[in-house]
Amino acid sequence: MLFEAINTRKTASWLAAELSKEGHQVALLSGEMMVEQRAAVIERFREGKEKVLVTTNVCARGIDVEQVSVVINFDLPVDKDGNPDNETYLHRIGRTGRFGKRGLAVNMVDSKHSMNILNRIQEHFNKKIERLDTDDLDEIEKIAN
Repeated sequence: MLFEAINTRKTASWLAAELSKEGHQVALLSGEMMVEQRAAVIERFREGKEKVLVTTNVCARGIDVEQVSVVINFDLPVDKDGNPDNETYLHRIGRTGRFGKRGLAVNMVDSKHSMNILNRIQEHFNKKIERLDTDDLDEIEKIAN
């Protein structure tokens, strides 16, 4: 299963729509939903009715679904001043690899600014985040397995 963490509702809605257009089974979870609606979305995701869960930062906290094997940070988390939000980053990537299983966290980096944020996250946790060559399908296969 795939999980995407997004900074804004607008971007989350856009991404969910784009993934749906591509034929993916997508659920969207965001802050303006009522508690009952959120619970129903999470239950459908747990049951495998949707394979991709797109969620905003606020809604991503507290999600504990055993089947999550991949977390994709579509947007790197930042605070209101644009600095890395290390606590949110840790919560996001902590959604995968639970229950003794392996997991994978992927960060999408599209600019010098995003790379700067990622470098600061690496420094904070004193942990190297490996660069994935998206043009090398063999490398992607190795990581996936």
